[in-house]
Amino acid sequence: MRKLMFAAIVPALVLLIAMPAAADSYMYGTMGMGSLMKSPVVYSGTFLFGVTGTWEVEIDDSLWPAEADSTARFDYIWTNFFADNYDDTIGAQAWFGYFDGVTMPTSPTFLFDLTAPAGSITGDASVVIMIRDWYADGILSQDEKHGNNQMTVTYILNPDAGTGAFEDYCGNGSMSGGNFNFVNPPADDSVNLMGQFSATFCGSPVEQSSWGTIKALYN
Repeated sequence: MRKLMFAAIVPALVLLIAMPAAADSYMYGTMGMGSLMKSPVVYSGTFLFGVTGTWEVEIDDSLWPAEADSTARFDYIWTNFFADNYDDTIGAQAWFGYFDGVTMPTSPTFLFDLTAPAGSITGDASVVIMIRDWYADGILSQDEKHGNNQMTVTYILNPDAGTGAFEDYCGNGSMSGGNFNFVNPPADDSVNLMGQFSATFCGSPVEQSSWGTIKALYN
C-alpha cells in the first residue's frame, strides 16, 4: 500500500515542481516627453494608471549628426530609417522607421522604475514610428512630418537586471500612442503611450534535491 501511495504522490510532486509560474500582467498609461532631434535621445515620463513610478526609453544616437544642425540630423534619420520603408498600400500609405538591434549598432533600451509594485524592470527595446502619407504621393510634406503619428515600443525584460518585486523576473511588453511628432530643438515632443507587460518569475522556486532525498520524505 505504501508503494502505491508513493507512486501516486511522486508524479504529483514532479508536476508541481515542473509547473511554470503564472505571469503577472499589468495594463498602464503614460505621459512623457522626448525627441529624436535632441541628443541623447531619451523619451521619459510618469505613469497615469496601472502602475506608479517613472519610465524611459533611450535610443543610441552616437552616430547621428549633432542636434545643433537640425537639418542634417533630420536628413540622416529620414534617409537611414524611413526613406526605404514605404508602404504603398492604397488607403494606408506610410513610411515606417525601425530603430532596433538590426538597424542600429545597439538596441534601444527601456527602464521602468516603479513604486507600486516596488521594483524596476529594464532590457532591450525596439521602436517603430509610422509617418502617414496623407497625400498618397510618396513625398514627405511639412504637415505630415509635424502631424500626429504612431509610435510603438516593444521590449523584453532582462531577468538579471530586475529589482524588488521583479528580481529574477522575465517577460515582455509594449506601449503605443498616436501623437508622435518631429520637433526641432530645444522643443520636446509630448507623447502619451498606452501599454501592457507580463512578468514571470524565472528563477527556480524550489531547492534542488536528489531523488533519494525526495523518496526519504515518504519513508
